[in-house]
Amino acid sequence: MLFISSYDFYALLTEIYILNSVCVLLIYGVILNTSLKRGTPVLDYNIGGFAIQTVIISLWLTFSSKTPPMISWNALLCHDFMSYGLKNIILVTALFWICMVFSYNKAEKINFYEYWIISILSIVAMLLISSSFDFLVLYLSIEFQSIAFYILASFKRTSEFSTEAGLKYFVLGAFSSALLLLGISLLYGTTGLTNFGDLSKFFLGITSIEPCVVNATVLGIVLIESALFFKISAAPFHMWSPDVYEGAPTNVTSFFGILPKLALVGLMYRIFYLCCAEIIYVLNFTLIICAFLSMLIGTFGALAQAKWKRFIAYSTISHVGFILAGFSTSEFTGAFGSMFYILIYTLTSLAIFSIVLSFRNMSYPTTYQSRYLNDVTGLVKVNPVLSISLVGILFSMAGIPPFPGFFAKAFVLLALLQENLRGLALLAILLSCISCFYYIRLIQTMYFTNTKVIAIFWPIEKEKSIVISLTMLLLAITFLKIDLISNFVQSMLFL
Repeated sequence: MLFISSYDFYALLTEIYILNSVCVLLIYGVILNTSLKRGTPVLDYNIGGFAIQTVIISLWLTFSSKTPPMISWNALLCHDFMSYGLKNIILVTALFWICMVFSYNKAEKINFYEYWIISILSIVAMLLISSSFDFLVLYLSIEFQSIAFYILASFKRTSEFSTEAGLKYFVLGAFSSALLLLGISLLYGTTGLTNFGDLSKFFLGITSIEPCVVNATVLGIVLIESALFFKISAAPFHMWSPDVYEGAPTNVTSFFGILPKLALVGLMYRIFYLCCAEIIYVLNFTLIICAFLSMLIGTFGALAQAKWKRFIAYSTISHVGFILAGFSTSEFTGAFGSMFYILIYTLTSLAIFSIVLSFRNMSYPTTYQSRYLNDVTGLVKVNPVLSISLVGILFSMAGIPPFPGFFAKAFVLLALLQENLRGLALLAILLSCISCFYYIRLIQTMYFTNTKVIAIFWPIEKEKSIVISLTMLLLAITFLKIDLISNFVQSMLFL
């Protein structure tokens, strides 16, 4: 049951605190940036430390601000178990990410304190997306996040690749934003509504509405759906993902690949299963097509890659296909499978990016970030612990039992079979088997490739080792206590 509250500042306590912290950090940075003694890079380290502190306090505020499910701020925001769980997961993931990239910024000499401020602002946008209960708030929050992402993608000012990535992301992102705005405009023009709750009531009586109004409304929902598919890099709206992943700095690539999808997948559940539950059958066809194309393009695209970031980009597209496949069932079991999948995906993505960021080649007297998959040749001889960790992560991403990734894919496949979507389930199994090839290929490169030249890596920083250890521990807990994670996901889905 949802309670109505006009203005509840307590429910937005985390967002308010983060925005105030950003203002303080901005003033702090502007003042000290003019100092020759205390400017960059010292200032960057300070702001980074304060960013970690801000996220920790925000996590505590979010965890302690659990309220009864309610709609607030003139029905613009919804504070339920879904938003509560997503906010906590986003902040925990953000904390891990900051610890993971802290040393990378130092090594790559990204000495701009604005980097941390923009990153924190994008986290605020994700928190607002998680609580959105109106298409106007949804649009503003997504645009807020997108503007921050455009800046982050081109943040390495001395790199032509980073500038190109930012420009590509801006142009294609503006196109998706136009689709989103057009869809919302069509929806408002035909119904006069933008609120999720009001639209769900409208769709209850859609059979008694004129066909032209119904068609325009459905077209608006499909356009909104297409814009969201672009944001999560689902095929055929994936064209930006490999190029932006490759061109952006690796710390920004890890940010794009992990955090935004959490909020957007939760938002898709709210739209598909609450707002548009009565017309979900219309959206099922597009969901099935995009799910199949994502798995197909992601699988065969990853087979042809030789660079880490493009490989992860196509692998992400394939995983997004499984998430959409769960939503295509329009049943609770499918939604459960998709939400469980995104949690496992988040953990494995944190681990894989932590490991990739640890591959920093030494070339006296400098070091450089590893870019190619073949750089892991003979890794078992250089760092056996890291190689074993990478094997576990790759097995989980491939869906090999008994790793957590297997259960994530199994839940989605069982939901497809229950809804008689046997063709999509069979194709998903086939493509998943093919994807095992490029994951196992990396293992073969690490353990069984003979070479006279072995890459020498810079020792792993303490922060990255902690993140890798914690993510592996969480994956182990997921395997050993899968009922605990399942109950958590179910509590999020029951509004």
